[in-house]
Amino acid sequence: MSSRAYLTALGLFSLVLYLGLTFLSKEFNWGEGYSERPILEYLAVYFSLFILYALACAHVFNSAWNQKTFWTLIVFGLLFRAAILPSQQIQEDDVYRYLWDGKVFTHGINPFKYAPDEINEYRSLKIQNPVYFHSRYNEHDQSELAVLSDLKWENATALKFMERINHPDVPTIYPPLAQIVFRLSQHIKTDSLLTLRILFLVFDLMAMLFIVLTLRSLHLNQNFSLVYFWSPLILKETFNSTHLDIIGISCLCVSVYFLVRGRMTGSVFFLALSVLGKLYSGILLPFYLQRSWLLARQSGNRGASVPALHLFLFCVVVGVCYLPFIGIGEKAFAGLKTYSMYWQSNDSLFALLLYFLKDILELGVDTAIPVFGNSMILGKNIMAIVVLVSVGFLLIKKIPGADSPQEWVRNLFIVMTLVFLISPVQNPWYLCWTVPFLCLFHYRSLILLTGLVGLYYLDFYFDYQDLAQYSVWIAWFEYTPFYLYLIWELTRSNGPLKVLRPESGFDVTR
Repeated sequence: MSSRAYLTALGLFSLVLYLGLTFLSKEFNWGEGYSERPILEYLAVYFSLFILYALACAHVFNSAWNQKTFWTLIVFGLLFRAAILPSQQIQEDDVYRYLWDGKVFTHGINPFKYAPDEINEYRSLKIQNPVYFHSRYNEHDQSELAVLSDLKWENATALKFMERINHPDVPTIYPPLAQIVFRLSQHIKTDSLLTLRILFLVFDLMAMLFIVLTLRSLHLNQNFSLVYFWSPLILKETFNSTHLDIIGISCLCVSVYFLVRGRMTGSVFFLALSVLGKLYSGILLPFYLQRSWLLARQSGNRGASVPALHLFLFCVVVGVCYLPFIGIGEKAFAGLKTYSMYWQSNDSLFALLLYFLKDILELGVDTAIPVFGNSMILGKNIMAIVVLVSVGFLLIKKIPGADSPQEWVRNLFIVMTLVFLISPVQNPWYLCWTVPFLCLFHYRSLILLTGLVGLYYLDFYFDYQDLAQYSVWIAWFEYTPFYLYLIWELTRSNGPLKVLRPESGFDVTR
């Protein structure tokens, strides 16, 4: 069977499953029939899609460049997206916050200013406790709250979506570029999940385009882009769960392309946009400044003026975009502070660290050292130090040559993977940030994890069936095979972190 025919067969089977997933999603009605939700059936579909995807990945990794194969993977990737775009949300509700933020911003009100609960309590607080109400909100605030209250009640859809916002007591945490996208979706069509997904599709296609351009710039097989374009994790979390990560991911893909090409102004600019889409990629800035400095030295500029200008550019882009929101002071970051201090979900290494700190050392229980009284915050600080030390090590000990762009991308990949693995929050959509890098560095263990991370949704099943005592085992089944495979890969003499050479894939000089 030819390469194209083999991928076509895998693509057709996958397309049928994506259509089945969309059909199955109609059984996930918000607020209804939790115990009857077909979560196990969903997982069966997801893992079936992952097996087909893994077979496709293995095929392109071991095949030479073929233009017909490339266009086959493009066509099927687009068909997969078309099949899942109209699906109903499966066990995720972050999108309702996005729609609300966009609506608030559209009406000229700072989306960071009020938590949804403040709007929910507006009328009752105003009537039942007017003294407290007027002491808490000035005249301008009261006017804005009145507008937001009217928006909540303007129609049945608006009310329904408002009531679905999770953590309504916490102000939004999503940064300015995300807010602009949310606002644009509301300008196009109010309260439309499909509109927001189509905007995410634009970012998704931008990511794919620049992944292909990056592979081409590195003289690698463009068919490796299948790792991203056929990823069930990307498709589920972007076009069904409707998570915003694709905004930051796509800008990071553009940024990496410019970094590979040595165009550091464009690279730093798009890194800033990535951070403004989601703060996740901000940790990568030191590598960009280091590459800027080395390229400047290579061109005869011995000073630090060039990286200083790029740092200034980064700060200006971020600062200008935050400017419309920071008039409320530190309250603009209140939601982010709450998230940073208290959130924990689906974690692996952090969960082990927290167990050691809390249950073995008993920090935060009856410790005699007050400064260590909060094991959660201590654990997060320890993990932050691990990341910073790792970044420092790569900056000092693993400096690639100015003419080795793939090695620079490898350092970015290492850090983004490490940030995910030690994070207190390892939600599936956070793993999406590593997938574009897997097009260049074929870490089979991480590709496996993009499948295993689907077990995250098993927790909902156990909860709905009153089997919560089994939830503690989910992370073990989710991460143990991955870490064992990862250790095996890392101990190989020529493991997957090696830099791929042009002869291993597509060479644009041929």
